[in-house]
Amino acid sequence: MKYGYFDNENREYVITRPDVPAPWTNYLGTEKFCTVISHNAGGYSFYNSPEYNRVTKFRPNATFDRPGHYVYLRDDETGDYWSISWQPVAKSLDEATYEVRHGLSYSKFKCDYNGIVATKTLFVPVGEDAEVWDVVIKNTSAQPRTISAFSFVEFSFSHIQSDNQNHQMSLYSAGTEYKDGVIEYDLYYNTNDFEGFYYLASTFDPDSYDGQRDSFLGLYRDESNPLAVEQGKCFNTAQTCYNHCGSLHKQFVLQPGEEVRFAYILGIGKGLGAKLRTKYQNVAEIDAAFAGIKAHWDERCAKFQVKSPNAGLDTMINAWTLYQAETCVVWSRFASFIEVGGRTGLGYRDTAQDAISVPHSNPRMTRKRLVDLLRGQVKAGYGLHLFDPDWFDPEKADVKPSKSPTVVPTPSDEDKIHGIEDTCSDDHLWLVPTICNYVQETGEETFLDESIPYADGGVATVYEHMKAALDFSAEYVGQTGICKGLRADWNDCLNLGGGESAMVSFLHFWALQSFVELAKYRGEQADVDKYTLMAEGVRKACENHLWDDEGGWYIRGLTKDGDKIGTAQQAEGRVHLESNTLAVLSGAVSQERGEKAMDAVDENLYSEYGLHLNSPSFATPNDDIGFVTRVYQGVKENGAIFSHPNPWAWVAETKLGRGDRAMKFYDALNPYNQNDMIEKRIAEPYSYVQFIMGRDHQDHGRANHPWLTGTSGWAYYAVTNFILGVRTGFAGLEIDPCVPTNWPGFEVTRQWRGATYNIKVENPNGVSKGVKSITVNGGAIEGNVVPVQAEGSINEVVVVLG
Repeated sequence: MKYGYFDNENREYVITRPDVPAPWTNYLGTEKFCTVISHNAGGYSFYNSPEYNRVTKFRPNATFDRPGHYVYLRDDETGDYWSISWQPVAKSLDEATYEVRHGLSYSKFKCDYNGIVATKTLFVPVGEDAEVWDVVIKNTSAQPRTISAFSFVEFSFSHIQSDNQNHQMSLYSAGTEYKDGVIEYDLYYNTNDFEGFYYLASTFDPDSYDGQRDSFLGLYRDESNPLAVEQGKCFNTAQTCYNHCGSLHKQFVLQPGEEVRFAYILGIGKGLGAKLRTKYQNVAEIDAAFAGIKAHWDERCAKFQVKSPNAGLDTMINAWTLYQAETCVVWSRFASFIEVGGRTGLGYRDTAQDAISVPHSNPRMTRKRLVDLLRGQVKAGYGLHLFDPDWFDPEKADVKPSKSPTVVPTPSDEDKIHGIEDTCSDDHLWLVPTICNYVQETGEETFLDESIPYADGGVATVYEHMKAALDFSAEYVGQTGICKGLRADWNDCLNLGGGESAMVSFLHFWALQSFVELAKYRGEQADVDKYTLMAEGVRKACENHLWDDEGGWYIRGLTKDGDKIGTAQQAEGRVHLESNTLAVLSGAVSQERGEKAMDAVDENLYSEYGLHLNSPSFATPNDDIGFVTRVYQGVKENGAIFSHPNPWAWVAETKLGRGDRAMKFYDALNPYNQNDMIEKRIAEPYSYVQFIMGRDHQDHGRANHPWLTGTSGWAYYAVTNFILGVRTGFAGLEIDPCVPTNWPGFEVTRQWRGATYNIKVENPNGVSKGVKSITVNGGAIEGNVVPVQAEGSINEVVVVLG
């Protein structure tokens, strides 16, 4: 069944039925103020950190996504009331019509009920620490109507998310005040005037207000039937202590065909509510702020646009996959409807992989994340698996919790810096190709010579940080020369301890190849020699110890006792996705073995919903392999379709020149292609998810944990750089597509270093891979690397495959 459709012209997903089987969410905000909102306006806001500066409350793990950011409407002549979003009042769909448009950093809610058409557009203006609710109410009936509007948000009664669940003292250290159309919420008296104060303001002069949640809702009621709305006015409550909300009420008399427009503003900072209230009383300011959000994403999306024979690929790459990847770079992993801010920080491997996907669209945030990661690296070379970048930011190091209650408490050095027993063996390696990609994209070669401190003291250049990462993995190897698994590798549930990880050794080889290319470009011949030799040692170890002759694939690793994991002789966990895909992606293996390995992936791990992580699932607990053997079969790391490494398979197939297979794998995972099977998928059709239930589970095909997954960044990187084959290099723009044989061609517009490249790829002979010729502005060039063109120039590039 379809619940909505993609509106590509407006870059919106339009939900035409609100009774979808799960909350379908969106992210509002591009900088520090963020709102995670559902298609029913449920959700929460935070500033900078979902754990340490919560603005509004949210109750996770409930059948309703409540509370939220609601606007209620009441017919004051009949007493009938409803909400502009379907929830929380939930009028019968036989009586009311609802539409939701999730766009890039905004969501529009529309309700048509009993002669009243109302819209509510939520967005966070660029440069503002506030969320605007642009509300329009129109009387489409033939009679005058008296309509009351009520806002509702429930303020977080502590800036710390965990306190919202279990800290009663927070109930007695906060309060609301009302003045001139603004409810101001003070979390702690006599503290930071910015982070300690939240507000809800209206552009109208309210008829009544409530700052006390229990007064607004009433005894034994909830958001679906608030007493204030039922009776037609608020109770004018504002005081210290207890639970707090923001409700501002106004009555309007509308003649037939007449409409009224006003705004609510939810934000942070003492006194700023009055300022923004005045600003947005001019509706032209609202229009300008919304146009700013549209322009923000127009600029980013314009960096790479594709027109191909695959409509789903075009829709996702031109807007949604980039949008999701940027969301992950900005907000990391801990602000969703699954991870609701109970912890915070940056996951090392996640952040490093996210950052590889968006240096073209968001170089500023990419650079910031790289610096964060470098500060979270220790002198030994490994990275801190989960860390807060504020720990190592000298500009914030002297800020004490007593100065502002919303500053993350700084732990001791012992708590910040974990030992080798808690180290993940892959984290630091992702940093190397990501830095190379950033420099190739931006041309900022001076970044490599910038000095950045280690987490445990000492300072090194970025280039030296990269060498430390490579050297660490070279040192921590087992008896076979394969990298040790340590606490875990990419799979957090594969806990090999003293065992060895095939995946990490292939990743090490890939990182080494990236670094050697960089060293050659810099003229660092000693490093070229050293790390080329190191790479060859890694390659030999992999080929000598990781190939399973009987199965025809690469094993996943070895236990501390030397037992192989992932062989043809094993009944459980025979074939694994990570080791086989990275073997080919890295370039460490031969064409023959690469083809056999990926054939095994296709035969054993493929399904119509994507590639399984391993098969068959583990069913027998084995602590030498790790917690993965205790996870339910077909779930997450144990035999699910774990989305994140699926794009590694797409890249691997392009490296082998098999574009049909690469597109088969891409289409299986692409959420766009599951828009008509929502009863099975459940989750949003515009967002990649963390995992999909595998065939060993009864809910095979059900998608779980949307939005904050490394899948989005890798999906974008894999498609743009390897399937479409337009990627940056140190010497120029390399064009090396690998597409299905039935594609007659495609077009890409790529902005790079201030120039625009309009690339037209022709495939007259129906091949997958191989560039026969390239012309740039009518002139032929040798090879497949387009030199850097003049800033401001528009260049016509014609590529013929053959």
